[in-house]
Amino acid sequence: MSEFRYCKLKKEWILFAPERLRRPADLNNKKDIHPSVLIHHSCPFDAGKEEFTPNEIARVSQNGKWKCRVVPNLYNALSIDVQAGSSRDSFFEKCSGFGAHEVVIETPSHKRQIWDYDYNNFANYFAIIQERVINLQKDNRFAYLSVFKNQGENAGASMEHSHSQILALPFIPKKIKEEIEYKKEYYKEHKRALLDDLVYEEIQYNKNIVAQNSEFIIYCPYASEFAFEVKIVSKKKLSSLKEFNKSDLSALCDIVDDFFKLYHKALGEVPFNMIIKNAPYENYNDKTKEYYRFNIEIKPRIYKQAGFELDTDISINVVLPENASKIYKESK
Repeated sequence: MSEFRYCKLKKEWILFAPERLRRPADLNNKKDIHPSVLIHHSCPFDAGKEEFTPNEIARVSQNGKWKCRVVPNLYNALSIDVQAGSSRDSFFEKCSGFGAHEVVIETPSHKRQIWDYDYNNFANYFAIIQERVINLQKDNRFAYLSVFKNQGENAGASMEHSHSQILALPFIPKKIKEEIEYKKEYYKEHKRALLDDLVYEEIQYNKNIVAQNSEFIIYCPYASEFAFEVKIVSKKKLSSLKEFNKSDLSALCDIVDDFFKLYHKALGEVPFNMIIKNAPYENYNDKTKEYYRFNIEIKPRIYKQAGFELDTDISINVVLPENASKIYKESK
């Protein structure tokens, strides 16, 4: 049976239609075949090919060899070398493409994917992202940092070699700004962070919890936009990776490592988008962690959005979150 569920976080309705996923073949879990598979020996992200990437911004090394690197995106959407500012173009307004666009090369191995990582891989990954979150904030022209991973061609990845991207923007996008204002208003009224309350409600509901440790919880949101979508939320008052100490990072690495093992066992190599959500730079202060909670969204790309979604802005999810959570847990 189909049903609508209301997402209190995004203030929108999600349509659940399980009957639309009828056959095992509908689960897009076959490995993407990128052109780079055939010529991976020339992949610029591989160890030994460093000369083929732009000048390195940061790296994590062990025993004299790099384990994780950050470089400027060669095909950048934004540039830090242009002047920030807006102007008029006849009747229209435009802004320069000022910003930063970086690539996190997660591993020197061409074939290793995120479900193959161990704790040390995740420790290197989150450490270097934390470093970039801290360093990019020093440029007061940046207002918002988008940190994300596209896994698989159907999720937007243009290269097979495992990587993530960081984009620093001179403004907060409309959707994010509305979300921030909503969270501020919620805190003003209830004196609690919205995500804290949603986590409490999910714990009481108890059908959608996938895993948790002392500092983080993973659950399939009650009104998930995507089939098998999960949210990883900090239990502590942490709004950004810049606030994490070594213990916080360790707990995050543990739970993310555990989750991607479950993901691969449950779904195979289904493409996904992972979004690492830190509080925006703009108006960031000590009070930010009262209303904003650090979280990670992982959105598998099983079902392609089409005309209905574009017209109504209502997403169709083909798997109920309680069923998704059960499948994840049964994969342990």
